[in-house]
Amino acid sequence: MDDYCHVFVLRSLALDKNGDVKVRNVAVTFDLFEAEDHRNRGVEHEYDVFVVPGDWREDADQSNLVKALRDLRGMARERQEEQ
Repeated sequence: MDDYCHVFVLRSLALDKNGDVKVRNVAVTFDLFEAEDHRNRGVEHEYDVFVVPGDWREDADQSNLVKALRDLRGMARERQEEQ
């Protein structure tokens, strides 16, 4: 696994219901070419780049259900190894 990876957040300008210009996040990609293609579609499109650790999933916020399921999976593996 890489130590770090680039994440591209694709943004677009849009009008809200009051007619004010707002920036909206419209997608996320790991592909620079996709981000460049998005930006080249018009002046209202842009992207931000973030560098994140390659093991970001290990540090990501998790719901209690996901934690419980992972614990259950770990216990099932331990029991299988004991048999």
